[in-house]
Amino acid sequence: MPIRSPAPQHRGGPPGFSLLEALVTSAIFLIVLYGVYLVYDVGQASYTSSSRKWDVQSQARVALERMGREVRTAGYANPKVSDPVVIATNDAFSFHADLDGSGATYVTYSRRDCTGTVTTTLYRNVSTATFCGGEPFVDGVSALTFTYYELNNVPLPYPLTSTYTLDSQGAVTGTATPTTPAAGGQRNRVRQVKIALTIQQQIGTTVVPFTATTDVALRNLLP
Repeated sequence: MPIRSPAPQHRGGPPGFSLLEALVTSAIFLIVLYGVYLVYDVGQASYTSSSRKWDVQSQARVALERMGREVRTAGYANPKVSDPVVIATNDAFSFHADLDGSGATYVTYSRRDCTGTVTTTLYRNVSTATFCGGEPFVDGVSALTFTYYELNNVPLPYPLTSTYTLDSQGAVTGTATPTTPAAGGQRNRVRQVKIALTIQQQIGTTVVPFTATTDVALRNLLP
């Protein structure tokens, strides 16, 4: 008589996953996780880029607002100064004024250091004797342009060129001093200054620039 084998005994509880099912589930999970990572990465990059752009714009606007406020005072002093505009080139501007009631000083804005080298730093120099260098005002500057106008909005010089020095007085170096503006000369006819300031930052492999402009009337020189 044949001997029967006992029937297999099943353990209690639900059946487990096969190896194939586990691999498929893991693959799907990894795909979903990678998608979530991509969304996060793109969002983070967008946030960083927007934050840097805002930072660049904020720096440019704050710097230009202060420059405009100070340039507007050109010629303000008691007693009145005879040289309100001292240096007026396409990339440097120096004026004579009393900024804080302590006496007239020369205020110079330029990207050039005292060797004449154009840098990525905008310098602000306040002095009674020097017209170059000074304290770093803002960094990351890729362009700084001054445009000058007479009372009737005619540009100086006319016709306007890309580079110029009014009265042939360029930016100075070291301890050199500018020539005194002559009556009726170009520097003495400046009544309005347009300033364009470009600041840029590196974001990854992308350079993000921002240009801010302002028009400043020299109110102490207006009739």
